[in-house]
Amino acid sequence: MARTLTVTWLGLLALAGGCTVGPNYQRPDTTALTPPEHAASAAPYTEANPADRWWTVFDDPLLNELIARAIAGNPDLAAAEARVRQSRAEARAAGAQFYPQLNADASVNRNEISRNGEQLAIVPFRIPYNTFTDYKVGFDASWELDLAGHTRRQVEAAVARLGSAEELRNQAELVLAAEVAQDYVQYRLGRARAALAEDSLGAAHDTTRLYGLQSRAGVASEADLARAQSDELSVQALPGLHTAEADVALEALAALLAVPRAQLTAELEPDRPVPSTGVTPAIGLPSTLLERRPDVRGAERDLAAATADVGVAVADQFPRVSLVGTAGFESVYTGQLISEASRYWSIVPQLSVPVFAGGRLRENVHAAEAARDAALATYRSTVLKAFSDTESALIRYSADTRRAATLAGARDQLAQVHALEQRREAAGDVAHLDVLSARLALDQMADQAVSSTAQSALDFVSLEKALGGGWQPQL
Repeated sequence: MARTLTVTWLGLLALAGGCTVGPNYQRPDTTALTPPEHAASAAPYTEANPADRWWTVFDDPLLNELIARAIAGNPDLAAAEARVRQSRAEARAAGAQFYPQLNADASVNRNEISRNGEQLAIVPFRIPYNTFTDYKVGFDASWELDLAGHTRRQVEAAVARLGSAEELRNQAELVLAAEVAQDYVQYRLGRARAALAEDSLGAAHDTTRLYGLQSRAGVASEADLARAQSDELSVQALPGLHTAEADVALEALAALLAVPRAQLTAELEPDRPVPSTGVTPAIGLPSTLLERRPDVRGAERDLAAATADVGVAVADQFPRVSLVGTAGFESVYTGQLISEASRYWSIVPQLSVPVFAGGRLRENVHAAEAARDAALATYRSTVLKAFSDTESALIRYSADTRRAATLAGARDQLAQVHALEQRREAAGDVAHLDVLSARLALDQMADQAVSSTAQSALDFVSLEKALGGGWQPQL
């Protein structure tokens, strides 16, 4: 028996080293998809890697804490992590098909055979007993030889899908961090603009009051008074508008952090400046961009899985060989259960050859090939979108950063004008209305400057999101 089993297993193991049918996966060449202006050089890309935690460039400890808390407790991210664990378990389960499946069993059967039945009635002498207990212990095993690579392709597809799930998780973290940063900037912007509007309201009211006095004295026209009243009404509407904008951002931020709004409001007090950054993001080469963006990496893994699925469908058209075996001990005498006379075993090689399936197997191959082609088109589309997102984000960030610097300079100039008008008023050279006019102009420019600073920060977040920075692979 031992020699027979050894020869059989060695022979089937030799057969198991068969070929793997279906297409072998090769990562698509993206050279043709790379923007022409960046195909031969790195400009305006720089040879650098993104920071793992890009939001730290804002130098805002509270923002760092909020993003860390969101990553630790966001339900959507928790769901993505659960899908990674699911895919990892499925990949291990697919790999388990390489090994024999062994099941142990044991039974005790109490039987009584009819004396008048066909088993005993034809016996020419009387059976002393017809009741007995049958004891049985053993195991059965089965092993499918992966001759055409059916199992290998299944494992290949499962591992690729695990990679896709991990990239979806990375993408979810990237999007979550970006949304927290954007909502935080929007909240700080709304609060800052509301404070500026409150400061402007007093100057607008004094302007209207002075024009009213001058109009009654015949010094100012009714049109001057009407314009002042209109300007005051416009300013009166701004604090409530900007406070509402801050509240909307606060609500979105509370949802991302899964905390009550009242708790988050207390944490965000007191007001702080709008986050800003003057750094130039590390962009890297176009090829590096494709390696960093989780959605591109995930689409590439989806393509690898779809290619392996084609191999599975092709392998289904080939013969499949399995080895089924049983062994154990069986006896009606408990004292003789574990003895050579009670031993039994069998080895049954099984061959399954698909002969006719009505074209189902062939169409399964065609369907898998179509799914692979769709995955390839999706990958190419994702690559093109990655380049487009990066270029657009670069353009916006560059333009808004320059605009923010220009408006900040204009605000500083108007601050000097306001200070000069105050000194001239003290010297009796100008009226108080001139000081108020300079103050309102300064407040309007300050509002534009802080809005531009916030927009530059939002552009920075969008650029980092387009670059795929701010995530770490979960191994």
